[in-house]
Amino acid sequence: MEARTNRPAQTAALAIAVCLFAALNAQAASYRTRHFVVTAPTAEIAKNVCEQAEVFRRDLAIEWLGRELPDWSQPCPITVQVGPNMGAGGATSFMFDRGRPFGWRMSVQGSYQRIMDSVLPHEVTHTIFATHFGQPLPRWADEGACTTVEHASEKAKQQKNLVRFLQTNRGIAFNKMFAMKEYPPDVLPLYAQGYSVTRYLIQQGGKPHFVNYVAEGLKTNNWPAATRKFYGYRDLSDLQVKWVAWVGQGSPPIQAGRASAEAIASAQGGGATVRGQSPDAQGADELVPVGPTTTLADNNNGLRWRSRNRRSRGLGHNIPVAVNPPAQTAPLQSSARQQPPQQVQPQVLQAVPQQPAAATAIRQQPQGRSIYDRRGLQR
Repeated sequence: MEARTNRPAQTAALAIAVCLFAALNAQAASYRTRHFVVTAPTAEIAKNVCEQAEVFRRDLAIEWLGRELPDWSQPCPITVQVGPNMGAGGATSFMFDRGRPFGWRMSVQGSYQRIMDSVLPHEVTHTIFATHFGQPLPRWADEGACTTVEHASEKAKQQKNLVRFLQTNRGIAFNKMFAMKEYPPDVLPLYAQGYSVTRYLIQQGGKPHFVNYVAEGLKTNNWPAATRKFYGYRDLSDLQVKWVAWVGQGSPPIQAGRASAEAIASAQGGGATVRGQSPDAQGADELVPVGPTTTLADNNNGLRWRSRNRRSRGLGHNIPVAVNPPAQTAPLQSSARQQPPQQVQPQVLQAVPQQPAAATAIRQQPQGRSIYDRRGLQR
């Protein structure tokens, strides 16, 4: 039997769809500056976001690189979705052609305040790094650095979640984290840990020094050697041990020690020669939980880290670490992977777990993309 269609009904439905589409487009507004083209629900929002994006592009580039960025061949389109109860999020995609990014696409969403003080500077910082480095960065460094420019309230959530992730066997071993070029399936620990490690290193040398460190790691594909050259740590295992101790103390403000100061001065002067190291076949760096001997209470007391030597019997000795409340964060300012042979026996870092937390699944992204999603973070 021949199928029959109701043409008048189809025509009416199509007309309604066209009218709705036209109405939505009529409500949207656009605004353009030298480097951005913003489409937003209102003309005022489009103008404010576009002009603030230009401010972030200039000020954050000076803060990280010491200079402004060159002009792009094309402006970066930004699509804005605003809602008072909308979860904060964003994404930026781009491609590289002989070290030059192009094909920018950025989207931001959330409350107006959160877009302006966290999502927008986060995403604009991705464009700054893409322009400067001309290639994708390791995920921990890219997301960690971009998180440092967010509002203090967002960074405090990352700090809170970091301890929870470390306690529930969701920490990422440094020899794995430094090699990540893609987002892992469990992406939220990457954000929290990448931010913490980036903050830890920045406090020991500043942001331009961190940028030079990342450039060295990308160039040599030898992060242990770059870490030793720029920060004075023996290798990634040494960095991980020191970082864990710092996190256990509540991640307080720190000053560069003598070894770090000497490494920074040497790296800036170009006087240090660091040879490539052979891989460590054992892959000693791991973050794994042990049985619940203590828990982290609401008053931040009782966290205990254990260090275990793989080549010795038993779990080794307990290393108590006082967990203090996170240091107060200042308001937002505009301001490979080869492992060296271990000279000491490898350590396994272990954290005491508390109640497991629900994971938030975020789709894996290819290179040349960034994602910002705070909807899974504790409020």
